[in-house]
Amino acid sequence: MKKTIALLLTALLSLALFGCDHKDGDLGKQTSVNEENGYVITQDVKTFKFKEEEDALKEKETLRTEGFNVPKESAKGKLMSKADAFDLALQEVTVKFNTLTAYFDRTRGIWKVVFSDVTETTAEDGSISRESVLKEAIYLDESGYTLYAYTE
Repeated sequence: MKKTIALLLTALLSLALFGCDHKDGDLGKQTSVNEENGYVITQDVKTFKFKEEEDALKEKETLRTEGFNVPKESAKGKLMSKADAFDLALQEVTVKFNTLTAYFDRTRGIWKVVFSDVTETTAEDGSISRESVLKEAIYLDESGYTLYAYTE
């Protein structure tokens, strides 16, 4: 009886540990301005599901799948941080932008860096409204290889 209870508790604890492995949600929230270039870097890393976007990507007329500045053989190994993803994506961007936002698919190990143009408008009552226009998205695998890029 004691062995049965011990095995059940072990199984329950194992399931609890596996349940803590992947969590969705933000990985932190902040923004900063790159003083040298003047663009806003959104520091929070948002989650997304690459599998849900992959088919739609292949239908985009402006999708690039080759001819990147960082070829596969130059991939620098596992991307350990958002800063690594930004550095590589900045080498691939082809449009003018003022804001960078990072997304990460934890199950597939895919980074998406979105370059957008954000404009702010201040109303008479003092409220600020922001309008964001997606300019370009760069998809990188966790080895640092650029998979896709598309422009709007």
